[in-house]
Amino acid sequence: MFKLLLAILLATLQAKLGWAISCGGCVDLDEINFDKTIVRFPYALVKFDIAFPYGEKHEAFAEFSKAAHKATAELLVATVGIKDYGELENKALGERFQVDEKQFPGIFLFKGNVDQYIQFPAHLDVTLDNLKSFVSSNTPLYIGREGNLKQFNDAIKNYANKEDNQQLALIQKMIAEQQKLTQPEEQQNAKVYIVYMRKINEHGYVFVEEETKRLLRLKAGKVTAAKKLELQLKLNILEVFRVSKLTKAAQEKEDKAEL
Repeated sequence: MFKLLLAILLATLQAKLGWAISCGGCVDLDEINFDKTIVRFPYALVKFDIAFPYGEKHEAFAEFSKAAHKATAELLVATVGIKDYGELENKALGERFQVDEKQFPGIFLFKGNVDQYIQFPAHLDVTLDNLKSFVSSNTPLYIGREGNLKQFNDAIKNYANKEDNQQLALIQKMIAEQQKLTQPEEQQNAKVYIVYMRKINEHGYVFVEEETKRLLRLKAGKVTAAKKLELQLKLNILEVFRVSKLTKAAQEKEDKAEL
């Protein structure tokens, strides 16, 4: 009884004070419609959480929902609210997928049916960028970080490890791609890609590390909200150039610098 009264009080306060964060585009699923809804989409990202979720994790999921709806129609973004009081709504559904109520939220990526799914790694923070990376890494869908351009991301994979002549040829190719863009924002982002491509060609992979440190230092300083957003967009683009293993000889760049 105490839990029920507490939950009602919390829901009332959330409604009056605006604590609850809406999740635009999210579909509410329950034990009745869960299976039938999941199978209607090629992919579904579902968050199991308390009945009235709030806080940074829920806010990040809500932001992801907005980004996903702009990027694709093949991904369902949904929520399941679990109550541990009253009629225990959706509690059995949570138990079915072994959701740990002590570590809410539990986030699952379903691939066309309720039996094929991957759980969002527990060691990762629930952030907008991590949710995007999780979906993009486990599906053919592309939901890039803010500022990213898919055609540029695809073209510059492993760019830092390419030979100098290959890098230079790719720069010219992407300049041509930039000229095809019609949106000013996309053109500006493309310009950043090209600047970074040139810098890496001139200085090697060390530029990625040094520029990342510089941008993070600036972002941590006293800057306007607009400037902070600009710096974050550059960081998002710079992250695309990162490679898991550097195979191109660093000595090649050192020799060039000595000439």
